[in-house]
Amino acid sequence: IWRGGFEEGASSLTGNCNFGDNGWCNAQVIRPQQIQITNDPDPVFEGHHAVRFEVKYGDVYRTYSDERSILSPPTQMWEDEGNERWYRWQVLWPQDYVGSYPKWDELGTPASRSPAGSIVEWHHSASGGVESGSAPLYIRGGDKFIEMCLVDQKTSACRETINLTELLRGHWHDFVMHAKWSSDPSIGYLEMWIDGVNVLPKHMGSNKYPNMQNYMLIGLYRNLHIGDPNLLYPDGTHVYGTDGAPGVAYVDGVIAGKTKESVWPADPTPAPAPTPQPTTQAPPAGDPTPPTTTPAPSTPATTTTTTAGIGFPQGGGCSSTGFQSMWLALPLLGLFALRRRRLAA
Repeated sequence: IWRGGFEEGASSLTGNCNFGDNGWCNAQVIRPQQIQITNDPDPVFEGHHAVRFEVKYGDVYRTYSDERSILSPPTQMWEDEGNERWYRWQVLWPQDYVGSYPKWDELGTPASRSPAGSIVEWHHSASGGVESGSAPLYIRGGDKFIEMCLVDQKTSACRETINLTELLRGHWHDFVMHAKWSSDPSIGYLEMWIDGVNVLPKHMGSNKYPNMQNYMLIGLYRNLHIGDPNLLYPDGTHVYGTDGAPGVAYVDGVIAGKTKESVWPADPTPAPAPTPQPTTQAPPAGDPTPPTTTPAPSTPATTTTTTAGIGFPQGGGCSSTGFQSMWLALPLLGLFALRRRRLAA
């Protein structure tokens, strides 16, 4: 199991380059603000720390041709042909996150957009050979969806773009990915769960380039033209504004292992529900009826006391039988009174 979380603070970001090290090896930034450890209660998925990535116009690292703010892992996370691995991580895109921008060289076509960039990708290494093409696999936040891109090595364009699920801004998305790494489309496959939902059932296809290794990177990549304050529309308005169009995302809880259980433990067996206990219901005020006991489900059936009339036990109080006896006695009383009148006369 390799752990790339951030509970160790700044020391988890760089310098962990030896085989067997947890944490990240290198950071590719030109400003310290580009990668920062957050502290609870700032955006954190678990524990007390996460990492905040920021990229804006001009954040071009060394001689690369894109804006970037990324972390790379130790060599144990480099994948050879046929390797199988499980991964888990969490991402939060803030409420003001912008998922795409006008395409700098096609401003006359509003539908042409540049993605805001990837957040997790599997890059390629030729191990001393000549690298070509963009990263073979990456995941990004779009305007509406979380997207997966499988790249064509010759064109560096997405040969296949998969909308995984709706992107909820301000929400921690919990990712689990299972990969069989192969350049052979009949062998390689990917599976993906987001927030516990299997959004990508087993998807066959090549996911690495021939004779190259894959390795995981986290952070923001995007086109180097995004945010250019000097780029104007024909009417003179700024295409990207004047602040460099900063993009921000948060990542937490990165972990990788050889089995599903190593990164995504099964939920513990829920504790059995407690056995219901008998409860006593108090009668209404002034009611002489004894309290009624509700038995537990496992108790054999018992006879319960019922009531007749309003608040009187059956057979007591002013029952209908008592009133009937009174009416039968009235004729006898009348005859007795009439006889006394005759005797008096």
